[in-house]
Amino acid sequence: MPTPNRTLITAAVMGLTFAIAGCTKNDQAKTQADANATAADVKSGTDKAANEVSADAKKLGEDVKSSAQDAGKDLKAISKDPEVKKAAGELKGSLKDLGSALKDASKKHKAESEGDQGTTTTTTVTTTTKTEKK
Repeated sequence: MPTPNRTLITAAVMGLTFAIAGCTKNDQAKTQADANATAADVKSGTDKAANEVSADAKKLGEDVKSSAQDAGKDLKAISKDPEVKKAAGELKGSLKDLGSALKDASKKHKAESEGDQGTTTTTTVTTTTKTEKK
């Protein structure tokens, strides 16, 4: 796929070729100078654009790095906060208590279901309906 720079340079060379074929020595020299100036302008523009992109990318990288460092400092400060440590300890204790309660409930349920295996309960319901004729 041709790039804009390559297309412009190709057009300049083709223009130079056509110009040389039908012009005098002075015209050929002027056309050559114009083609060289155009090529230099294209190269200069390309270099300038590349430098601008590079500078923007570098600035973006520095911004990302700075933001990451700030976030790291904030997280470090939060983790050292006594209130946060207290809350973390309470959460840990609550989760431990919850785990113990679940374990106990599971054992109780298992014991109840094993005890019920030999016993069968039957319930009989009797319904009486009276019909009257009129």
